[in-house]
Amino acid sequence: MLSALVIRNLRNASKLASVAGPNSDRIVNIKWSDGKTGEFPLIWLRDTSPDAATYTISPAMTARNLTMLEFDVEQKAKKLWIDESGDSLKIEWESGILSTFPSEWLQIRNPSDQEARKRRRKVYLFPEETWGKEEIERKLKRFSHEEFMKNDRVVHDFLEAVCIDGIAVLKGAPKGVKGAVEDIGERTGMIKRTHFGMVFEVSTKADASNMAYASNGGLPFHTDFPSLSHPPQLQMLHMLQSAEEGGNSLFVDGFHVAEQLRVENPEVFRILTTQSMEYIEEGYDVHEINGKTVRFDYDMCARHKVIRLNDEGKVNKIQFGNAMRSWFYDCEPREVQNVYRAMKTFTEHCYQPRNVLKFRLEDGDTVLWANQRLLHTRDGFKNAPGKSRTLTGCYFDWDIVKSRVRFLRDKLSLEQNQPSA
Repeated sequence: MLSALVIRNLRNASKLASVAGPNSDRIVNIKWSDGKTGEFPLIWLRDTSPDAATYTISPAMTARNLTMLEFDVEQKAKKLWIDESGDSLKIEWESGILSTFPSEWLQIRNPSDQEARKRRRKVYLFPEETWGKEEIERKLKRFSHEEFMKNDRVVHDFLEAVCIDGIAVLKGAPKGVKGAVEDIGERTGMIKRTHFGMVFEVSTKADASNMAYASNGGLPFHTDFPSLSHPPQLQMLHMLQSAEEGGNSLFVDGFHVAEQLRVENPEVFRILTTQSMEYIEEGYDVHEINGKTVRFDYDMCARHKVIRLNDEGKVNKIQFGNAMRSWFYDCEPREVQNVYRAMKTFTEHCYQPRNVLKFRLEDGDTVLWANQRLLHTRDGFKNAPGKSRTLTGCYFDWDIVKSRVRFLRDKLSLEQNQPSA
């Protein structure tokens, strides 16, 4: 459902004025009273017809009834006209189906309208801007944990901020009390299980299975689990016990660094977008599952490009971890040195002060970020006597988080809401 405000604005803007076609390309031309026009493919209008024969719309689902095997892609319209009383386009099809398209329905889906296209892209919640230190320090969004737990609008705004900025913070959960991760996870959607389990704990310990647990020293910038073919897309950490000194959280927008390299060092950018690295991780982890202590042994191996581009040439994934880099079997030996130089240049850019967001998580604070966009680390720390810096955490995938945002937009009739059908 589109928000009432957007529908009202569209209705007040203009009325349907004329319809012509379909022409030889099977395009229906529509004009509105304010002069705007639209070119609508005839077959698309049949496929998306908002009628009971085409769609099943119920509280449980919105589903398309037509199947491509049975769908006649050459079907024709018997008659097209504008119903002025309802400000709608009506099409009678040769099959006998009568379709009614309200003016606002057509306007928000107008493939000829650049504003409509731009608005539709927002439904995917892609980040529109990258950030450096100055930008993110101005706009990093922080929300109340208590309000998040009881107010759906705060859940929406928090998760939307993570989608757009790649990071957001919750403040003020009960200090030193376990369970915040599970509670936030339940409000957000389904937590993603990994070989760390559903919810994991980060604290220095003997026989560590991960560098984060091995010492109190600082860690290098990284994304989690490049050793997996499908690494977790988001990570969340909640501070149970902060360090007496240090232990600050540091983040870098990998998309921002990639764009810097595209401009400042195109050859490094080319290498990191074309050469795949192999990451491996071997060891074991111990979890508690259904009240039982379970040891999980693993031998992970995956290949990724450090910078991955989408079909439009935009950066849409960063994979850069501390898992062992071993084979370059699809890379000429003489190119390997250049690959290492490129990774070194990328790393040095990550550490440039202009790119680094640094802040301290206090007890009860939680941070959620995009694991395949932001690189993260912590600096070295010193524990207070008898206390150990401890965090709990989990992972999510974008599908769950973005679904929750869109669901809440519909539930709360927010202006950003868009129809699914």
